Amino acid sequence: MSKIFGFGEKIDKYDFKVINERDARASAGIMFLLGIVTLGHFLLTRNLFWANLFTITFILEFIIRVFINPKYAPYMVLGSLIVSNQEPDWVEARPKKFAWGLGVILGAIMTYFIVFNIMTPARLLTCLLCLLLLYLESVFGICLGCILYKKLNVKLYKCPGGVCEMPQEKKSLMPKFVAILLYAGIFYGIFWGLKTYKYDGYTTSKLTQEQKDAMEFADDDESDNSTNIKKDCTPPQWAVWIGRKDMWLEHHGCK
Repeated sequence: MSKIFGFGEKIDKYDFKVINERDARASAGIMFLLGIVTLGHFLLTRNLFWANLFTITFILEFIIRVFINPKYAPYMVLGSLIVSNQEPDWVEARPKKFAWGLGVILGAIMTYFIVFNIMTPARLLTCLLCLLLLYLESVFGICLGCILYKKLNVKLYKCPGGVCEMPQEKKSLMPKFVAILLYAGIFYGIFWGLKTYKYDGYTTSKLTQEQKDAMEFADDDESDNSTNIKKDCTPPQWAVWIGRKDMWLEHHGCK
């Protein structure tokens, strides 16, 4: 059981537990990329589905890191697989646990926004803060939570640069592939549940009686109603900017 629940690894060269910084930075880069993509999708479509889906995986990631073991967190597994052929860069585990604990707090805040379907500037700022922290760690190797921990804890041991030149044991990658497949199944379940119960079912249940009657009438007499619906043939500004106005009109049946 102790091999499952724990934080950090014990290396003979150090008298404190350590975390592989390469794994941490790789996982931060993956999360930053996904976060930027989902945020961009929301800004373009005003649809929170993919942003909420990524946020849920973000929350699960840091809960597993802090309360179970970083080795089993999905993005850490994927990141460690990508950099598995590189020498580990060991850093002390305690500051990382403190920093990732802050990630759990941010995740709890985002959970509140998702559960109660709250859309405020505070939610966007929280999202941007998470992306900023991920960007700094993945690109520059700057862990703001670790810096804060160092300011608060004078007994912090410092792992000097260049002390991680020890040979890495050759380990089987099969458990990591299995873990990735397992988490892919879990995330698909989250995807299906979010789409079924929060978007399809949730939005349908919120329809007014007038809207439901209109939908039933449209199903009964679709051919008659279709002639009364005016198609919006105004091309978006981006299509005009890139010189694809005619292509957009043709694609939407306006020519």
